[in-house]
Amino acid sequence: MSETTINQRLIFLLESLKMKAPAFARTIGVSETTFRNYIDRDSKPSSDVLEKISNSFEKVNITWLVTGNGEPFILPANENNQTTAHAEKFFRSPVVGTSHGPAYQENNATPAAAEVEAIKTKLALAEKEVEHLKAQLQLKDTVIAAKDETINALKKSNLPD
Repeated sequence: MSETTINQRLIFLLESLKMKAPAFARTIGVSETTFRNYIDRDSKPSSDVLEKISNSFEKVNITWLVTGNGEPFILPANENNQTTAHAEKFFRSPVVGTSHGPAYQENNATPAAAEVEAIKTKLALAEKEVEHLKAQLQLKDTVIAAKDETINALKKSNLPD
């Protein structure tokens, strides 16, 4: 992605973080107009703005943002110092505005338990569908056997004496 501009990378960040420009601007503490200039008019963010992005979205790879080199997000290392492959949210998102500024909620919890439950639910549904298909298969075999018996009975009844 190194052939992209910093403006395109900012747009990519907005999409990846599922944020709109006004919310992103509020989160990093700049005006919406200033931020819109970065994404719409090819203005380059200052080092102060880049620092605000880095402080507000700690898992954003600032080297990637500035140069386009590397991955957009810093992935946490597991016990074997390998990066995890699943998608996590790597940012602090504003939860509510208060008279003292926005409150923040950490969104870097691994969604493993929810994913496991979703997979278990899908597995249970798939097992029910397999049982249903097995029952249909048995019914098909029964219908075919009855059809064969009917054909044989008709053949015998139509035989000349």
